[in-house]
This record gives sequence, C-alpha cells and structure tokens, in this order.
Amino acid sequence: MGGQRRGKAVERKKFTTAVDMAKDLPHLFKPISDSPALIGEEQDSLAQCEAAVETLKGAFWAAGKALQIIRDARLYRESHKTFDDYCDDRWSMNRQYADKLIRAWPIAEALYEKQSSPTLTPIGVKKLNQAQVWELVPVAESWDVDTATFVYDTVVEIDGQAVTAAVLKGAVKTLPKGEKFDREVAAERILEYVSSLSEPTPEKVPAPAVPIEEQIAVRVDKAIEVDWVRRLAAQDRNRASAYLDQVQQRVERLRQELLASTS
Repeated sequence: MGGQRRGKAVERKKFTTAVDMAKDLPHLFKPISDSPALIGEEQDSLAQCEAAVETLKGAFWAAGKALQIIRDARLYRESHKTFDDYCDDRWSMNRQYADKLIRAWPIAEALYEKQSSPTLTPIGVKKLNQAQVWELVPVAESWDVDTATFVYDTVVEIDGQAVTAAVLKGAVKTLPKGEKFDREVAAERILEYVSSLSEPTPEKVPAPAVPIEEQIAVRVDKAIEVDWVRRLAAQDRNRASAYLDQVQQRVERLRQELLASTS
C-alpha cells in the first residue's frame, strides 16, 4: 500500500486570468498513491483543480459585470470608437450577446451573495448556469433583482424539483401581472405549476367553449400591454401618449376598412 506521506501544503495563488490558472494546474494525470484516502499532495491538487472548475460557474456573471463597466465607463474609447466595435474586435462577440450578459449578471451576483451570507437562508446555486439566470431577467426588469431571486428561491425550496431553465421559464409565466409584486400569490402559483409537472397527464377532453366576449377581451389585453404602457408613462408620459395615439389611429383605419368592405 502506498505510504501516507504528507505533501507540503501548496500556497494558494492569486491568478490574473483563467489562462494563468490553467497553466499552473498540476500535471497529475494518474494516482500517486493507492490509498483510499487522498494524501496531502493529492488533496492540494484536488483543491487547485476544483478552484479552476469553479471559475466556470461564475464566468458569465464576471463577464457581464466586466462588460458593463467597460461600456458605461467607456474604457474601450482608447482603442475603439464604439462599444460594439470593441466587443466584436476584442472578443468576437456581438453586441446582442454582450447586452445579454450585462442584463443577467446582477441576478447571478445576488444569488451567490445569498448563498454566502450567514444571515440569509442559503439556496441551491451550486448548479446555477446562464440559461437559468436568463429566464429570470424578465422578472428583474419588470420588478427588481430581489424579486427574481425570490422566484428562484421558491422553486429551489420545492422538494424533489430539479431547477432547470425550462422549469424557471414556466414558473415566470405564472407570475401575477401588475406593478406591485404579490409574493404570496406568486409563491402559490409557482407551487401549483411545479406540482403539476409531476402529475400524470390526464386524458385529453374537449376544451369548453369560450364565450366570444371573453375571447375578444383576451385579444384586447394582448394587443395593448397595459402594464408596459404604465411603466413607459412613468418614465416618459409623452412617449406613452404617442404610443396610444398610434394605437388609436390604427384602430380607426381598421374600422374604416371594415365599414368599406361591408358597404
């Protein structure tokens, strides 16, 4: 059996880039002991390797935050005229993807801060990825980042439920509409939705006929997003008014076309 020799503790290094970290990883591609328990040198190697893998988990968060700093502080201006040019030339990244990373990072950071805070209930972010966070972006932009983490936390706390991007997307769709977010109602709807995922699929039965008045009301609600107009008005009443004027003009044109076709 291999000896239980204890290797000298490896000093934890600070790396400037992920490339530096990769270059410094130990070239240990086979066991150096046949002991079931890792010896000191192997423990140090494992810690160093896991630290490298850990960077992958938060890479999109760090990239999004860094890109926002570069964009907002115009740190690209010495070498490039625009942020778009900088992203394309420096990172082979289009502006749309850069903006996506920028919109997502505050949510990821908030979730990790909850995980590490001794005063907050820890939530399961060990497997957090960009796809999951992206499904929470509409929540953060409709309400705030804290509400987005609440949605994630609510799904996590449901026993036996895997937290995937698809599940989060479905949970977000169930949220009540309105400027004020009702957490109790939201939690009930999320629980109801997630619970339905594990229920057996019932036999298909004909859907009850929906009265034409209700169908019309639903289509009107979809045509004019009231909550969006209210948020726009809060930022710029003139733009909101201009939007409603165009809607009204379009309705009048359609009304005239309808009258002309029946005359």
